[in-house]
Amino acid sequence: MFRTNLLALVAPVALATALFTPGTAEAANRFAVTGIENKSTHTVTYQIKWGDGAWHKVTLKPGERWLHWHTYAKANENKSPNLTIRFDSEFDPNMKPFFIEYALKRSAAPAHDWEDAKKYVFQNDGNKYFIDLKEVK
Repeated sequence: MFRTNLLALVAPVALATALFTPGTAEAANRFAVTGIENKSTHTVTYQIKWGDGAWHKVTLKPGERWLHWHTYAKANENKSPNLTIRFDSEFDPNMKPFFIEYALKRSAAPAHDWEDAKKYVFQNDGNKYFIDLKEVK
């Protein structure tokens, strides 16, 4: 009987504690973020644009990183225009340029920082004259 009475007293207290204990709040997503790092042996110049906007030129030396972000109109909107990149993947001085264009993924994030970004890397592809952009999984 003591055990039954004890459970009858403890159960409502445990339930009330679970219902009224504040949970951990997560920060609202305010940005769509993509990070690009150059792990190739070349200085890479690329163009990038959000949606139908203008192309913007970025140059990355080996080892450098760049963040691209779109600010949402409201918190947790989690929708952004397409992000498109194009670059010359050919570094052989005797060859014509060979342009590649990709649609990039974005991460919905509370801040525009490297840790929250959807990441991509430029790397040598096949030999010392070619590069490509790869998604970091």
